[in-house]
Amino acid sequence: MIAWLRRGAEAVLVLMMAAMFVAFILQVIFRYALNLPVGWTDEVCTLVWLWGILWGASFVLCNREDIRFDMVFSHLPRPVRRACTVAASGCAVLLLLVSLPATWSYVTFMKVESTASFGIPLNWVFSIYVVFVLAMVVRHAGIVWDALRGRLIEDGHRLGDGGSAT
Repeated sequence: MIAWLRRGAEAVLVLMMAAMFVAFILQVIFRYALNLPVGWTDEVCTLVWLWGILWGASFVLCNREDIRFDMVFSHLPRPVRRACTVAASGCAVLLLLVSLPATWSYVTFMKVESTASFGIPLNWVFSIYVVFVLAMVVRHAGIVWDALRGRLIEDGHRLGDGGSAT
């Protein structure tokens, strides 16, 4: 089920990137070939880029695909790495949960504004950030849980796969 959902999320991201590419090409054609600049292509690129980045980070990237600066971390003893993982991901969960009410308040407030070309309410545009925050809370809570059970991301498992530590 998780693999099927991940493939679906990847397909949605591919469609978003394709839409952004087509809008970009149309923007170049309209502006430079036809000398008829249009604003809606900028808006499509911006909206799809925002949604694509947060959608991809929420549902497509695996934990081990995150960018990490682990020159020191990888040389620490395993128990210290586990403790650091619990502390770092635990702080991420805490900070994201603390930010959630303000995030929700801002997103719902933005219904008073809309995009310039399409008139899309900005609360719809920014709603992906609430999804991102919730997905990161779940992801980092899972990382904490796995680390407490002796499993680290570098062991090569995916969140929720039920494998054992190496």
